[in-house]
Amino acid sequence: MNTVHEILQSFIRVRGVRAALVAGLDGLVLEAAHSNDGPPVETDAIGAVAASGLVPANEFGEQTGHGAVRQAIFEYEDGVVVIEMIGENAVLVVVTSISANLGLLRLQARKAHPDLESSLAGL
Repeated sequence: MNTVHEILQSFIRVRGVRAALVAGLDGLVLEAAHSNDGPPVETDAIGAVAASGLVPANEFGEQTGHGAVRQAIFEYEDGVVVIEMIGENAVLVVVTSISANLGLLRLQARKAHPDLESSLAGL
C-alpha cells in the first residue's frame, strides 16, 4: 500500500497537474504535493474551499435523488479542479491546467481511492 504522500506525488507526475492534496472536511490540509508547472497553488485555501464546496454538490444529489457526491469536476477558463470524497472525513483535490487528461486523472483517482481511504482511516 502506498502512503498518502506517494499517491499525491503520482498525481503531480501527470502532465498538466499543478497540485494534489488531501484535506479533512474541516478544510485543513492533511498532505499536499506541488508541481513546478505554472504559478504556485495555495493548497491551504484550496483545501478549505474544496471541503465547503461539497455541501452544495451533496444538496444537488439529494434534490435530484442521486445520492451523495462521489466526485466533482469544475472546469474553468484556465484549468480544472477535481474533487473526490475519500471515506466520510476527507477529500482528494487535484488542480490542473486546461491541458490535463481528465480521463486519466479520473482513472487514477479511482485506482488510488482504496489506498487513500486505508491510509486516512487511522487519522
